[in-house]
Amino acid sequence: MTPFSLTEIDAVVFDVIGTLVDEDAVVVDAARRLAADTGVTSASSLRDRWVAALDTAMAAVVTESAPWRPHARLVAEAARDAVTALGGTWGDAAEAVAASVDVAYAAWPEVPDATAALREHVLVAALSNGDLDALARVAHAQRLCWDVVLSTGAVGTFKPAARAYLHVIDTLRLEPSRTLFVAAHPWDLRAAAGHGFRTAYVARPGAERPTADDRVDVEVEDLTGLVAALSG
Repeated sequence: MTPFSLTEIDAVVFDVIGTLVDEDAVVVDAARRLAADTGVTSASSLRDRWVAALDTAMAAVVTESAPWRPHARLVAEAARDAVTALGGTWGDAAEAVAASVDVAYAAWPEVPDATAALREHVLVAALSNGDLDALARVAHAQRLCWDVVLSTGAVGTFKPAARAYLHVIDTLRLEPSRTLFVAAHPWDLRAAAGHGFRTAYVARPGAERPTADDRVDVEVEDLTGLVAALSG
């Protein structure tokens, strides 16, 4: 990428799950409750199997080897598969726990104020693998501030499929070279960069860090630094 100034940015597009809200805390808590409800002895083993099963299911949709289903359904199916693989008994209580995950995310502490501040300077959007109804409820509960949120479900896939990024470009008529894509996931930033977006990595506890081969335009420890850079 050629050098650029953040003053050349007209819009910011955020990933949501993991970037604006804490995914791991919700999954860890849900795995603990699921283990208790289903008779699984190790909540940490359940969590690991659950996450792996969800990643596999979403990847199958991205490669079109499986049909798209709502994110919440895949979360619940992955939880059920993890529980049964570990010898647990799935029931109504477990189903309720799994169904609550996508609306239970809490925003990282600086996010509500930072997203509100960013809207004073640029268009703020989000592109998420989450379902639109869940994203609306999380935004309301957590005071997430954006001009619009788009779900990849509208185009029947998940990131990092190409048509997920084309969806936000086409729907909002964005110029990728003047748009900053922000995520805590290097894989998301790599895919966004492939469509011409400028990219910003925001560090989150436990998140994967960019490798030496990743060429992100901006790295920040939280969104407060991004606000300062874009308003400067």
